[in-house]
Amino acid sequence: MNQPTIHPEIVSLRQRVADAKAGLRAALDEWHHLSTDVRPRINAAYHAVFGELERELQHKAVDNAELFRRVELLSIKVARGERLTAEIIDLVNQVVTKEYSRFRRRVREAFDVSEEHRERSALGSLDTHEDAELVNMYRTLVKKLHPDAVGEGAEHGDVWHAVQNAYRERNASQMRSLLAVLGAVEVPSVESQSWDIQRFQREVQTLEARLRVEERKLARLRGEEPFNLENVIDDELWRVRHFDELRASIAAKDKEIAENTTRYQELTGGNVPLGTHAVKTEDEASFDEDFMKNTYFGRR
Repeated sequence: MNQPTIHPEIVSLRQRVADAKAGLRAALDEWHHLSTDVRPRINAAYHAVFGELERELQHKAVDNAELFRRVELLSIKVARGERLTAEIIDLVNQVVTKEYSRFRRRVREAFDVSEEHRERSALGSLDTHEDAELVNMYRTLVKKLHPDAVGEGAEHGDVWHAVQNAYRERNASQMRSLLAVLGAVEVPSVESQSWDIQRFQREVQTLEARLRVEERKLARLRGEEPFNLENVIDDELWRVRHFDELRASIAAKDKEIAENTTRYQELTGGNVPLGTHAVKTEDEASFDEDFMKNTYFGRR
């Protein structure tokens, strides 16, 4: 029996579909490699050299931001013609202390060295719309990728780990990309056997558009920290310059803290902000020590 003749354009379109799917798989693999191999390696190298200065800088940045917030709220009240009584100053300090206590707690949870603690904290605070979306996307992907469903060592093993990383980091944008890319890659070949030219053309347009998006995301990611440090992290001249830059940034933060302290004292008659007294509670001291040891900003 003669086999039906396949239109030459369909042959070409099928190849473009296959190439686009392969490109999307490669993009997923590259993102997984950057996230799980390259980023930790660069972060560890950076931290080993600049960790102490970074912690000092970021700790001062948090202190300065909190002090600036106190000054900002008090200045607004003065601009409105209010008299800053001891009660108003105390109320503003309590508000800011509470505001930054929550912020510091989130930072500590996000950067805690204990992976189990970080995951437990993240799961315990999934209550926003985006978090609900994240959970839904995660469940959808788990159904597609869980080793119990596809078998150990199956084709999607790397993607499974990529999904876990995106969920652990609460990266909703990356989770959307994983869902979209995986959905595009997984068009059943049996289903495509009955497609006509127009259906293949739509599929090619969809896949190639998605591939361009993912390639732009990867290019942008490679140009961001810490990936843009990969070729300079071992350069001694760059290290010297970066040491100087960090020290200059620390000095600038010290200057800002001094300026905000002066402004605060002018507004309040010299009252010390809550939370900045030299005698700290045991909890405050414990938090400061934990923050200095285990966390700093910048996603380094």
